[in-house]
Amino acid sequence: MVVALAGDGDVETAQGILDAAGVTVPTGDLVNGVYDEAGNFYQMPEPVVSDPDNVMVEDDGAVEAEIAKGEEGEMDEEELERRREEKGKGVLKSGDLVKLRARLSDRGGPDVVIMLSKEQSVRVLIRKIQDEIGIPGKGKVRIAYLGKILKEGETLLAQGWREGHVVNALVFQ
Repeated sequence: MVVALAGDGDVETAQGILDAAGVTVPTGDLVNGVYDEAGNFYQMPEPVVSDPDNVMVEDDGAVEAEIAKGEEGEMDEEELERRREEKGKGVLKSGDLVKLRARLSDRGGPDVVIMLSKEQSVRVLIRKIQDEIGIPGKGKVRIAYLGKILKEGETLLAQGWREGHVVNALVFQ
């Protein structure tokens, strides 16, 4: 996360994370290693702290194009439904909807209220929050509940969330 923030030019936030973790970077370059508060040295492999150069970026319309070409036989129905839900295009049953209140970390204003199916993943919740508050393309949101960062691929209920409880939306810009 520190590398991504520094790469995006948000050096202050990256430094804040390092300070909070008690980590020092004496050379200013993570590849040369870091030290914790006890003085222990940690070597950071270059592939961990550099951007990959052999990764393809998937087009947002790739799933829709596959479906349009009739290739959906290769994907099972459950996989198609999961992908549609992630894109916010899944079919919701009104009986499954819950009202979820998310408290944003980047502002002191009112909480954001999102309607979400009990079966939808945290990834769908993140996308809905981003749409609701208008986060720019590089903005990132993580969801925390009871002090734990929730896994994006699982549902809220599977991770212990109870209806009526507030989740924390950690906004990084």
